[in-house]
Amino acid sequence: MDGLAVDVVTGWSAVAWLAAWSVPLSIVDLRTGRLPSSMVNRLLAGLVVLTLAGGLASGSMRPIVWSLVGAAAFGGLLLAVRGLAGDGLGGGDVRLAVPLGWFLGNTAEDWTDIVNAVAVALLIAAVGALVASGVRRRWRQPLAFGPWLCLGALLAGVA
Repeated sequence: MDGLAVDVVTGWSAVAWLAAWSVPLSIVDLRTGRLPSSMVNRLLAGLVVLTLAGGLASGSMRPIVWSLVGAAAFGGLLLAVRGLAGDGLGGGDVRLAVPLGWFLGNTAEDWTDIVNAVAVALLIAAVGALVASGVRRRWRQPLAFGPWLCLGALLAGVA
C-alpha cells in the first residue's frame, strides 16, 4: 500500500476509534461527572497503535511526530486553563485532551494545523457547553465538558 492509502486507512480508523470511545466516555461523564482514566488511556492506546502502524507501513514518522505535538499542545493548553480556572475544568477533561490532541495532530502538516484544529475543537466544545448550560438554566451546576470536547475534536479532525 502506498503512503496515501495508508494515511487514508489509518486516518479513518482513528476517526472510527475516537467515535466509538466518545460514546461511552460521554455517557459516563454525563451520568457521573467523571472521565475514568482507564477509558481515556484505552482511547489513547488505540490511537497510538493506529498511528504507529500507519507510520511504519508508510515509512513516515510525520504522523507520529505531529501526534505527539498535538497531544502535548492540547493537553498542555487545558492543563494551563485548569490551573487558571481552578475547579472550572476537571482533571478528566485535561487527561482527555491528550488523546484528542493526538488524534488532531495525526493529520497535521505543521503548527498552524494543530492550532487551528484545537481552536475549532474548543470553539465547538464551548458553544455546545453554553447551549447545554442555557437549556438546563442552572449555571452553578457542574457541566460535563468531555462530550463536547469529543464532538469538537471529531468535527475538527474530519473537516
